[in-house]
Amino acid sequence: MMRSALLRASAVASACAVIAGCGSDGESTGSFPSAVTAAPGSGTVVRDSAQLSASLLAAGDLPGAFSVVPPRTPADDTAVPPAAPTDPPDCARLLSPIAEQWPGSSAAASVQFAGPSYATIDIDSASYSDAALSAAFDALQAQPRRCVTYSGDDAGVHIDYRTTALTQPPAGDASSAFTLTAGSEGLTLTSSTALVQVGNTLVQVVVTAPETVDPGVLADLTAAQVRKLRG
Repeated sequence: MMRSALLRASAVASACAVIAGCGSDGESTGSFPSAVTAAPGSGTVVRDSAQLSASLLAAGDLPGAFSVVPPRTPADDTAVPPAAPTDPPDCARLLSPIAEQWPGSSAAASVQFAGPSYATIDIDSASYSDAALSAAFDALQAQPRRCVTYSGDDAGVHIDYRTTALTQPPAGDASSAFTLTAGSEGLTLTSSTALVQVGNTLVQVVVTAPETVDPGVLADLTAAQVRKLRG
């Protein structure tokens, strides 16, 4: 839950995580620019989720001491808490895996890494047909623009959210980026996110840390992920 993450983050809020900046997030640009247009699909649609998973970054590709968070299995008996409600309700989908935000993908994959000082890196991807690709890319870009400011309630605790545009180098065939800041009772958690098209695959790279995230780290990870997707 976001509230739990904020509480854990408070233990290191004054420290500089391996991927966190100790100054301001000067690369955030506030209002969003015009949406980016998706490039034409290549016609090469990935239909095997295992193949797509193999094309995502691994722990050895990441900066610092990051380790893979094992995926849940059917044997896990720990209940997954439902998504905390937000106002507007649709904003609760922000940062969800691409395939959940826009159904209809031919294959999907995701991986999560945990690092020092409660930093995390989440990467997920989904492949779409030529006909569905542009609509998916547009919908994913529209979500943070609709949810510039919103609020949520997590286990009875009020959380305020804000999204801002984030300047990043061009990546893949088309790309855009934004920052999501969550604040509650003086605690802050920042998620810097890149959305990138590589052929018929869309990939989302999310770097989360207490305080701020160095924009250069997201740019480097995104570039590395594009290279791996392109083989």
